[in-house]
Amino acid sequence: MYEQKISAYATARRLGHRITVIGPELPEWAMPFVSGHVKVATDTVTEMAAALDELRRCHAIDPFDGVVTFWDHGVVPAAEIAAALGLPGGQAAEGARTARNKAAMRERLATHDVPCPASARVSDWPELAAAAGRIGYPAIYKPTGGAGSAGIFRIDSADRLRPVYEEAAVHAAPDADTFFAYFPHEFVYEEYVTGREVSVEGVVSAGDIRISGVTDKMVAADAYFTEYQNSFPARLSEDERREAVDIATRAVAALGLDACGFHVEVMLTPAGGKVIEVNARLGGGFIASHLVPLAGGDDLLAAALDAATGRPVLLGARPDAGSCNRYLLADRPGTVRAWEGLDQARDMPGVVELGVLKKAGDPVALPPENFFAHQLAHVVTRGADADEAVRRAEDALGVLRCRID
Repeated sequence: MYEQKISAYATARRLGHRITVIGPELPEWAMPFVSGHVKVATDTVTEMAAALDELRRCHAIDPFDGVVTFWDHGVVPAAEIAAALGLPGGQAAEGARTARNKAAMRERLATHDVPCPASARVSDWPELAAAAGRIGYPAIYKPTGGAGSAGIFRIDSADRLRPVYEEAAVHAAPDADTFFAYFPHEFVYEEYVTGREVSVEGVVSAGDIRISGVTDKMVAADAYFTEYQNSFPARLSEDERREAVDIATRAVAALGLDACGFHVEVMLTPAGGKVIEVNARLGGGFIASHLVPLAGGDDLLAAALDAATGRPVLLGARPDAGSCNRYLLADRPGTVRAWEGLDQARDMPGVVELGVLKKAGDPVALPPENFFAHQLAHVVTRGADADEAVRRAEDALGVLRCRID
């Protein structure tokens, strides 16, 4: 998924920023864009304290203008760095920490009467059994520090409660993947709600919440809620769009987010809209980096950088086209042996980008053994509207053949 990261770095350079990467490693693909590298880790409290000491030293010599992240694991470190150095967004560090923990987020939204599914924080079997007794079935069980739809389990009945509890303890834990190192072994048990899932994209700067648009989200009908498609703009009625935007705006305000992009997932249910998650960063899945600008919408990457450096943020472009990103998912584990149809798919109408995520020889695994290793390829398309973009994505992936043995 380096295309999304490269887009962010290239945008920063285009705006005239000097980029300093904060992290234990400097990836080779980032080197052409980067002016400096502060080699520190930020995963633990001890590491973060040492990182802040080093960053204060660097800031005193050559001051930073702002700090920004486009990925979940960087949300809390970025906010704490901003707070320590007196940069934009530092005053909202508590909000960023709250947004990063799905249980804390729900609790905060409840105190501000922002509608959400019923939920409970869970850290052991007795707490899970009690939560299931209060909330009932079907339900969703997911780690409070998860991201990217990883580690999500559906529980349809009481006889599945203990098996899912044990399965999640193995597959959604730091020992399985450091992806689950945030708030380890803490989960949320929540009411399963149905309807139309969308995400609201925007940026908040100096307390001013600005909306760029709404994205349609498609999730596989499996037990692990695999996201496989995003399209922009969402094909909603004006009333539906207004409801989604209103709920998302209230959620961002309730959390006190500032100087960052946001990506608020909302389920439009027959009983009204409910917030699924609030992310204190721009939307992934190629939404911010590709889909919104391809459809004639805002440059969200530039807007997030402006917010992080205290510059005015202007959003409100009216999309005049449609765009889509769709993943090809494996239906069985194994090893990729060969691809067919790649050149044909790349040459099809509306195809902007076709990315192969699994090459010949790469292993393939299905959830819950691995929550990302079944993504084989993805395609980004543009069309006269979102409907055409979606059809073009379906057609392009339809000619691909991936042989898995």
